[in-house]
Amino acid sequence: LVCGGNDLAMSKLIVCTSGLEPDRKRDLQRHTPTLNIEVVPDLTPECTHLVADTVLSEKYLAAVTWRIPVVSYEWVEASLTNGEPIDEEEYLLRPLHRLVICLSGLSFSTADRHSIEALVQREGGAYSASLDRHCTHLVTDSASGDKYMKCCAESTLQHVRIVTPAWLADSIARGACANGNDFAVRAPPPSSGMRAAAPAPLDAVFGPRLCAQAVPQLFLSDCVLHFPESASAAPLLVCLRRLARGCGVTVAEHPSGWVTHIVLGDTAGSDAAVWTELQATCPLAKLVSHVWLTECDRMRAHLPASEYLWTPPEPRRRPPPPQP
Repeated sequence: LVCGGNDLAMSKLIVCTSGLEPDRKRDLQRHTPTLNIEVVPDLTPECTHLVADTVLSEKYLAAVTWRIPVVSYEWVEASLTNGEPIDEEEYLLRPLHRLVICLSGLSFSTADRHSIEALVQREGGAYSASLDRHCTHLVTDSASGDKYMKCCAESTLQHVRIVTPAWLADSIARGACANGNDFAVRAPPPSSGMRAAAPAPLDAVFGPRLCAQAVPQLFLSDCVLHFPESASAAPLLVCLRRLARGCGVTVAEHPSGWVTHIVLGDTAGSDAAVWTELQATCPLAKLVSHVWLTECDRMRAHLPASEYLWTPPEPRRRPPPPQP
């Protein structure tokens, strides 16, 4: 789904939108000459990008089917800053973008619910223990229970999609929100005398990769990282951002009081004053070498930052002049 940056810059892009606010649609139209893009109202296989703020539209499902990259509006803003379209990878919409997930069913243990909550948050969604009008999906193992009955009976919950756990597993495994209609929970007709099917064990639905391995990848979920663009060459910066997302990190595009680590790469230079001034705007942040993040990823653990604090490189010593 990801095109190379050079390919993007050289070719004209055909862009469609879904779920954007009117102001952002107008801004996108205004910037078409700058980015050499054409904005079209209908999504077709010829489109190169879908700029979206929803994973529930027909356009989104079509884009996934046609393997068209679905990106956030932040991709447009970053491309404008760059002066030309950039690689989409860091701006691909997460599969549960802006969804609110609620669980129901006796087969979900407390540990299961905590694991699924972490997965949902990692993939761009929010978890709700209670079923209310803000929920978008009720994930349940059977067509029964108080939440299921409430969802079917109350008009304020008619928009909530009732789906099986397999919907959640499929969305996470594929990296794209699955069509809820394919995983809808349907109750047997009242007169049939049939009982709802027994739920499959959670491990059988999610598989060992998702159940056992996905949650530990959030070992840096309590970290907020800022990557100064001038401190890392572009290839390293892309690599670091990719690692950060896989570790459950929140990436802050701008320095703030929430930042916990300022990650400096191979172009940070030797002027420590530049970075200490930046650190002053982030009172909680530690100045760390990019090696800290790569080692955290390699060890699959939150390593102490104190062992990887950034220090300016030693100035190169000139060799002594040759002896006459």
